[in-house]
Amino acid sequence: MNRINYWAVGAAAVVTLVASAVYYMVFGGVWASLRGVPTAAPQPWELAGQLGRNVIEALVMAVLLSRLQIRTRRQALGFGLLVWLGFQAMTIAGSVLHESYPVGLYVLHVGDALMTTLLLVLILSTWRRGRPAAGGPGHDGQRVVQTDPLRVKTAGRTFGPE
Repeated sequence: MNRINYWAVGAAAVVTLVASAVYYMVFGGVWASLRGVPTAAPQPWELAGQLGRNVIEALVMAVLLSRLQIRTRRQALGFGLLVWLGFQAMTIAGSVLHESYPVGLYVLHVGDALMTTLLLVLILSTWRRGRPAAGGPGHDGQRVVQTDPLRVKTAGRTFGPE
């Protein structure tokens, strides 16, 4: 059962790329001073590589959200926070501990990772495949009951494959 919304994956990848660009525009001076290098615009290949990385991250996150049956934004945010803390923040912390990576750069990068991870799960959990479309069942004030991920029941009527 394929429950991945590839439009949401693509949108999440692009939105997180733009959000990271804005983040580093705001904190570019801090980044440059911590690195000891002048700020410079990213090369086109760096942007393309980052977008590819974001697509893979969004796709994996979409699969995990689907397989773990995470249905609400609150659940998705909690899951995103755990992924960020357990994997992203701890991976970069290893560089601080073992490679003399500056703590300031660590804080800067994990801040970006937290922001993009939470944006990612919000987009993916909001724009899920199989949800009623605007104007469809559940958008007229009626309560929607979804017991089977492919079938939606509202006001005694069931929509979706048999």
